[in-house]
Amino acid sequence: MDIMDKKTTRPLIVPERVAVYVYCYSYKGTRQLAKYGDVVYTSQKSNYSLLYTDKEDLPDLLKKLKTLKFVKRVRVGHLKELDKNFSEAFAQTNLEVKEALESL
Repeated sequence: MDIMDKKTTRPLIVPERVAVYVYCYSYKGTRQLAKYGDVVYTSQKSNYSLLYTDKEDLPDLLKKLKTLKFVKRVRVGHLKELDKNFSEAFAQTNLEVKEALESL
């Protein structure tokens, strides 16, 4: 028997991730955010951090983040909800502009 015949391949299950923007009162507290997700970006000047977390953990995470003393505001990224087909949006905008120009 070949070694590859014995091994079974498992399907790759990638959990859906959501961007969470956390606005803080100061830059000091942003180090603690690593416990709650993957911190991707932190702005010292604007006092906010961007972290990614699993979508299924989102409701519990939002409650936990809002209870922290250094957190001013928590926002969820809506990039997945936006329509990314820009060619149709561009064509629709062109039609609206043409109709507006013809009505003049």
